[in-house]
Amino acid sequence: MKKFSISLFILLVFSALVFFIGWTQFKVKAESVGVVISKTSGVDPLPVENGKFSWHWQFLLPTNASLKTFEIKPVNTTKTVSGELPSGNMYSSIFNSSDNFSYSFSFSISLTISPQAIIELVKLNKITNTEDLHEYLENAADKIAQLSADYYLKKASESLSFRPESVRRDDLLRNIKIYEEFPEIELSVFAVTKSKIPDYELYGKVRNLALPAPNQTPKVQEVPEITEEGESYENS
Repeated sequence: MKKFSISLFILLVFSALVFFIGWTQFKVKAESVGVVISKTSGVDPLPVENGKFSWHWQFLLPTNASLKTFEIKPVNTTKTVSGELPSGNMYSSIFNSSDNFSYSFSFSISLTISPQAIIELVKLNKITNTEDLHEYLENAADKIAQLSADYYLKKASESLSFRPESVRRDDLLRNIKIYEEFPEIELSVFAVTKSKIPDYELYGKVRNLALPAPNQTPKVQEVPEITEEGESYENS
């Protein structure tokens, strides 16, 4: 009976040890997600999340597996896109006009990403740590801001009454097609906080005055011919 109790105790200790080695849930903090990468199985298809039971046999083999953790807090940022229309500064200086051809847009953006999407980014070698993830989201925010500014400028050039605030977020995202390049992101906040649109009407008028019409040959003034007597006459 004593030997049986000892054997049972050893078995329980061994089982507890095996369970503890493969238990991955407790290694992941709140607002973080873990990705198990092993030599035998590659990237595990299921993320490890705090509060959800997770056990991986791959950790039973020494040096076989590792657990990479990523913070998944939302990235809250403000992006500003500014510039001027082509040759805008030159047109302003030539015609002594005020700065009517510059533009500026400020955006409030909040991005996050799902635990499952992190698995996909790791598989694609786009991220390896939290810093990479934050940089990926910052790049996505930069792209959203630039594409949105380009879209607003295009609409403003087509209609003088256009205002960025009139565009619904869903319509904007559908037109800029941001999810084609960043399909994993989740855009929770997007707002135009400031906007300055160039005067396209004045820009068109000034550009037409500054540039010659297409295929127009500059007119050359005819020079009077001189007769032998020194008198001149104009070509008719």
